[in-house]
Amino acid sequence: MSGQSQPADITFIGSGIACTATLIQLFRKLLNTEQAGNTRPEITVIEKNREFWKGIPYGSRSSVNALTITCVNDFIYEAERPAFFRWFKENQNDWETYYREHGGITAERWLKNNLPLIAKNDWETVYIPRFIFGWYIHNTIAKLHRQIEEKQLAKINLIHAEAIDARVTGNKHYEVKLEHPDKSISYIISRKLVIATGSAVVKPVDEVNAAQVTYINDIYEPSVPLNIEKVKDALTQTDWVENRNVLIIGSNASSIELLYLLEGLPQVNGLINNLVLISPSGALPYHISTETLDEHPTPSLKALQNKGSYNLKTLVDAAAADLQPAIKNGANVAYIATVIGNTLKLMEALGDDAKKEFFGIHGMRLSNMFRRSGPEYKAGSQQLADVRKVSFIKGKFIQMQTRNEGVVLRYEEVSSGTEKTYPLTFKAVINCSGSDNLDRSASPLIYNLVHKKLAAMNLSGKGFEVNEHFEAAPNLYIMGPLLGGNMNKLIHFWHLENASRLMYLAPYLANELLKD
Repeated sequence: MSGQSQPADITFIGSGIACTATLIQLFRKLLNTEQAGNTRPEITVIEKNREFWKGIPYGSRSSVNALTITCVNDFIYEAERPAFFRWFKENQNDWETYYREHGGITAERWLKNNLPLIAKNDWETVYIPRFIFGWYIHNTIAKLHRQIEEKQLAKINLIHAEAIDARVTGNKHYEVKLEHPDKSISYIISRKLVIATGSAVVKPVDEVNAAQVTYINDIYEPSVPLNIEKVKDALTQTDWVENRNVLIIGSNASSIELLYLLEGLPQVNGLINNLVLISPSGALPYHISTETLDEHPTPSLKALQNKGSYNLKTLVDAAAADLQPAIKNGANVAYIATVIGNTLKLMEALGDDAKKEFFGIHGMRLSNMFRRSGPEYKAGSQQLADVRKVSFIKGKFIQMQTRNEGVVLRYEEVSSGTEKTYPLTFKAVINCSGSDNLDRSASPLIYNLVHKKLAAMNLSGKGFEVNEHFEAAPNLYIMGPLLGGNMNKLIHFWHLENASRLMYLAPYLANELLKD
């Protein structure tokens, strides 16, 4: 059992951006009040990886060349921009030198294209390497942490372990079961518990014979650079060039990022005979259109409004129809915002149940229509396509079948519904298909929270149902992507992979955690 003499006041499970953004706000509030003594809270942070405060996207598990999906102005929450831009310029020599030394030809190309834009503060067109934001957020939390401890405003405990289970004690506290790197077990107790574990765990797609194929279930585990090296080794050890094929399952943001990274590694992409992506859409995210339109017509939504009689299904169908011209020549962000804004206005007449269903289910359906990425990502994937390295399958993955030379792909063709076998043998398979529902999660903690009924899934299946205080249960708080699919007075997002949105929500959660 726990060796604690007293329970922690607040415990965070996970130390990525959701936790870090919240603690930054919480520390700032403590420093503004400077009330030490009896009000000094004890805060515990549990992280299963050795690297605290950055999470997967902004730390060492990602690639130094990975970029933000949106431009800097959209990526950084408005209230945080002055501090970030000031730090960015003050530390430019450090991050620029580091990037030149570690980013290879991709970094050289990015610096050549973007340094002139940075000099002009043209933040609408710059997509920064994510490690730079990781440096900023780490620097910010470290500085505040030192100030908090110097002034004895809080006691901070960092634990390197994986939280695998939780239960409510007799006095309504939370007991968390921890598994340490050496597989030993310990327990901690906390009055308030914050689940900030990041995105739901990637779902495995199939069982594979490791002797026949290099299978990577999650490109970020243990890290992108190590996994790319595994792919390189698998291809190098394959004698027949015709069999040096790589299969990517899924065509989401991770997929286009991977293509961008591979394009900048000729020592790897030069080994690839063919790189095949399979997904139901059969296409990568759109590039972001810079076209300025005089108007953003929404005729289908307008027709519903004029009719005055509609339900959720007809509203969603109308929104989907009006999104088509908004993505005709790339994703026009302003046009998309008009369509979604008009959709939400019309939804006001449908009531709370319809709103909850929209945010839990239909919002992601519409969002998948306009998945987008910056110009560098699109250019990288296009470079591979131009040299006929990339093929796309519009299909649903069924299984991988083992052959002596590797594996072959069985899939269902979307257009016909027929099962087919793709006519290539693959030596490496990378799963970018996304996460499973929480009740099937490979995370022991998330699985146990659902099945022990400590927290309930919302309609999306990918997030927990919470109230406007972030609570999935009394004193059990959710922060980060697992908030996606909620609709209440404060939290109304169908997905929360966006750092800006998390920075927006962080002060509200900090207030809740500091309440008695």
